[in-house]
Amino acid sequence: MEKLKYDDIKAFVHDDDLIKLLCYDKTSDELFEDFVKDDFLKIDSGMKIPFFAEIRDYRGAIEKNSPESQWLVKPIKGKDVIESAMAMISFFMDLFTHTLSVPVIVTKIDNVLYKATKLINKAEQLSGANYTVYPELIEQLVLDIVNRWITYDEDRNPNNYLIKYNSKNQNLVLAIDFGNCDLLYKDIKIKGLAKGFGWQKKEKTRYLTPLKTDNFVSYGMDFYNIRFDYFRKMDSKTLYSICKKALRFDPDKDTYSKTITNNILRRINYVYKYFAAKLPETIEKKNDYNAMGKTFQQM
Repeated sequence: MEKLKYDDIKAFVHDDDLIKLLCYDKTSDELFEDFVKDDFLKIDSGMKIPFFAEIRDYRGAIEKNSPESQWLVKPIKGKDVIESAMAMISFFMDLFTHTLSVPVIVTKIDNVLYKATKLINKAEQLSGANYTVYPELIEQLVLDIVNRWITYDEDRNPNNYLIKYNSKNQNLVLAIDFGNCDLLYKDIKIKGLAKGFGWQKKEKTRYLTPLKTDNFVSYGMDFYNIRFDYFRKMDSKTLYSICKKALRFDPDKDTYSKTITNNILRRINYVYKYFAAKLPETIEKKNDYNAMGKTFQQM
């Protein structure tokens, strides 16, 4: 059966309403311009928001020009500003590398700084799915480790992903919650193991992925290059521009942007070389994705 083309975002997402919900109806430049405008959102006190968001002090907001687009927003200050800006950079990198994730930005509403994330209704947390069995779920998580290793995001448990269905019964795995990524760490924080494929982390109590290491060696570089091909096209000019936009409220934005740009380029090179050294070029796999999707949805 023909392999799913995870990097062809619009084709994979398939449904026009989902494409718009996840902001893939616009180019990266258009989104950058939209997301760095102050007061493009307004607080909607009557908006119904999930309980988990409400107890974390989030509020509902809508886009002024598109009221059907709903967001969850939370006031930020102090270290939360730089952490939220790094989350925004991580989302922009996902966008550039054709990775499914939920938009998260730093913005101003009525002269107050907020962290804002797009509200995804009628979605399930990954923790409720048997993601260790179904190839379509496994493969999206396998690819996701490339992004999280490069951004040093060590808090990737099943609650950090949502599953959204499209009309073809395919399961779209959406990465959320990038608040624990670390783009400022200059040394190697996640080191590839010398014997066999795997990693050693500074943070012993956090997850880099919900999957076990065995899942990753079942795929060759031809599969991982779905993600690496885009990462390796990132240059210093592109990264610096992304960082400056995300860090625009920080007085040290120039210094931080240079540091993050250099860190990311160095990490891309390191992670790619490690994968290429440890994994074969290709491994043949056969998967019946359509049957899997129907079975999972019935469950």
